[in-house]
Amino acid sequence: MVRVQKVMVLIVLIAFSVTAAGCFTIRIGGKGELAPSTEKGTKIGEKRIWYALWGLVPLGDNSTDSLIPETARKIRVETKYTLVDALINIFTIIVSVETFKVEIYEVK
Repeated sequence: MVRVQKVMVLIVLIAFSVTAAGCFTIRIGGKGELAPSTEKGTKIGEKRIWYALWGLVPLGDNSTDSLIPETARKIRVETKYTLVDALINIFTIIVSVETFKVEIYEVK
């Protein structure tokens, strides 16, 4: 009986690891230089990005090109998993669709 429980725990851990580990790739573009995360800036754009298959396949444009103006010289990019994302994902994770937000800051 103990052996069966250990196998079940192992199966659950493997299943959790597979479903919790996604790629969630974001292509960061634009002509600006990336600033360190310690530098403060002014938010110039944000975007919610959707993924299928737990982050393996982006649904739509997953780049920041449209958010970064040509005049931006130095930018900082943040990815955030917000409460809104968590609430959306409660319902969409069943069909393997997940979302999170990207914010772009211009650093002076």
